[in-house]
Amino acid sequence: MQSEPPRPAHSPLGDLRIALGFLTRLPAGGAGAGEQGRLAGAAGAFPIVGALIGAIGALVYAAAAWFVPPLVAAPLALTATILATGALHEDGLADMADGLGGGHDREAKLAIMKDSRLGTYGALAL
Repeated sequence: MQSEPPRPAHSPLGDLRIALGFLTRLPAGGAGAGEQGRLAGAAGAFPIVGALIGAIGALVYAAAAWFVPPLVAAPLALTATILATGALHEDGLADMADGLGGGHDREAKLAIMKDSRLGTYGALAL
């Protein structure tokens, strides 16, 4: 019988680093070998990372609005958040739309959502 490896001590800054590394493309330092199973414990830091992503978009919008009209500044801000997250939320939205629009029963919907290809409903949602 194998024993579990010792779990690292809980650290708020470590949780923030793990959440930042999971939810964004921003450099947060690689998760250590002992930290790979700590994502669930780092969920408390997700709102902080979300606020950071929102702040990136807001700063880009505020800076761009000085030079370009709001209809140009808004897509620039959206692009900044997409680049920061690696389009994580947009991918989830497209998968959900494909599954709900294309599946006839629960199993079919889940199979469509797991498929990595972009479908018609996902494209329309984006």
